[in-house]
Amino acid sequence: MHEHTREFGVPVRGVRSDAPCGPSAAGHRLKMRVSAVPLDAAGNVVYPSPMGGGAIDNAELLRKAVTTTADFGGAGEAPLSIQQADRFIVLLSTDQVMLNEVRRVSSNAAKWNESILDFSSRIARPGVEATRLDAADRTKPATGMVEISTTLLRAEVPVSDEVMEDIAARANFREDLTQVIGSRFGFDVEDLMLNGDVGSADPFLALFDGWLVQAGTAGAGAGNTSTHVYDATADGQDYQAIFRTLLLMLPDRFKRGLETDFRYYVPKRLEEKWRDILSSRGTALGDIMLTGRNELRYQGILIKGVPSMGITTGTPDKSSILLTHRMNLYAGFRRDFTFESFRDPREGATSFIVTARVDSKVAIRDAMAVAQNVDVEPN
Repeated sequence: MHEHTREFGVPVRGVRSDAPCGPSAAGHRLKMRVSAVPLDAAGNVVYPSPMGGGAIDNAELLRKAVTTTADFGGAGEAPLSIQQADRFIVLLSTDQVMLNEVRRVSSNAAKWNESILDFSSRIARPGVEATRLDAADRTKPATGMVEISTTLLRAEVPVSDEVMEDIAARANFREDLTQVIGSRFGFDVEDLMLNGDVGSADPFLALFDGWLVQAGTAGAGAGNTSTHVYDATADGQDYQAIFRTLLLMLPDRFKRGLETDFRYYVPKRLEEKWRDILSSRGTALGDIMLTGRNELRYQGILIKGVPSMGITTGTPDKSSILLTHRMNLYAGFRRDFTFESFRDPREGATSFIVTARVDSKVAIRDAMAVAQNVDVEPN
């Protein structure tokens, strides 16, 4: 404890000083005399701890003044570190069908390139001991680039002071709220990555083209100049015929790992209808489909119902089916996430705010097939 004097260039209300304040004080610097205030070695004011056991410095008071969110480094602390951002990406993806298993890539930049390689034909040749292959027999891969150009998304969730007071006794409320916000934000991200269409009337979906639009549109570069699109209007609800057609459209050279990594991504309603169709068969498989939740497969390929896959209402309701290797779909995230809270006393609410930059890309469009105008009428 000692007496300390500091000089400031602005007047301070409520403090007596040896220099005049107001218009007549022009050109004077205010000299304040503060007595009996403890300081640390760096000159910061130190306050006694209300709980005893030592003093609390300014930095510690500031940390205690904001709501902490243990998993992500604390509300108001933004942007997240690389490790925290990676954990937040996992949180966004955990409850989502597609985000949880596609290729997730991230960078500190808003735009970057991912390299891809593709061999369109045989590379092995008959060999001769201690002899190089002829120049004509040497094969180089077709190279391409997947450009990730992220777009800003923002979510703001206000929670009134009354709600905060009512649930103050719930020790894990803020952590629970973080989980709910992260899960819902992840669903919206998957919705955009899958259903995005720059021609959409929905301003959110119009931010960029998603996987479905890219699958039906030829692009540039290796494996992207051709697409496999099937109009399923005439098939009605004969989903087996649609599955078979898509599989036959897929080039044979991509049909490796069909049972492990390929997926039929379908709207959740179609999964339910297909399960019901199978259950109507008088077989052991029908009984399993009726009473259990076994995986659905067609010729060994997993059928995944995706709640975020869009359905166009009409007569009948229509949607799409996407057949692809799951790692052919890129989900891009810039690591500059923010997750913070802010209380506005004028509104009497605390807002939890999330911002992120995301993008979705298809690596090789020739390695996928999409069915459009699939009948999913709930009859």
